Amino acid sequence: MRHWKRVVAVLLVAAIALVVEGWAARAQAAAFFKSCHYERVPGETGRPPYSLAPTIGLVKVTIRTNHGDLVLTLDRSTAPCAVHSFTYLAVKRFYNQTPCPRHTRAILECGAGRPGYHFTPELTGHETYPRGIVALSNTPVLGNTATFFILGLDATLPPTSTIIGKLTAGTAVLNHLSTTQPTTIQEVLIG
Repeated sequence: MRHWKRVVAVLLVAAIALVVEGWAARAQAAAFFKSCHYERVPGETGRPPYSLAPTIGLVKVTIRTNHGDLVLTLDRSTAPCAVHSFTYLAVKRFYNQTPCPRHTRAILECGAGRPGYHFTPELTGHETYPRGIVALSNTPVLGNTATFFILGLDATLPPTSTIIGKLTAGTAVLNHLSTTQPTTIQEVLIG
């Protein structure tokens, strides 16, 4: 009878250890991922990315334009859902061979077109927009979609655009954009 009690006690301790370990693993995984809600736009065919977005790490992005390369560093910790969406669209070649409808010395805005989904902006309410910042444009109705901008000059804007990163190389390219020559994204590379 004592042997049976020992077996039950060992099994009970093992079961408790597995439950605690599973709970700890889920809690740890939650710290590394954020669950994002990407809402499909009725009537559009694009599919949103998987809803779990990494929350740690930086993402290097090279945007090849007809004027030269722009290198960005995106920060997953500040806007994981937005960075996840941007990299998803880049891998799907959504931005390749697309025009940048707004291109001046002050701002380069690209990503014309709709990906078929939208999501809520990730804002603190204290966003500032210095030169070189990369942020997603948003609309009052849809929130964030695929349009993004890079600032060529410091800007005083209301804190309504999700900041996803900054320009780390290609400032000379950004400085030489003009309104008379169209800017086109040839391709976007991740890594």
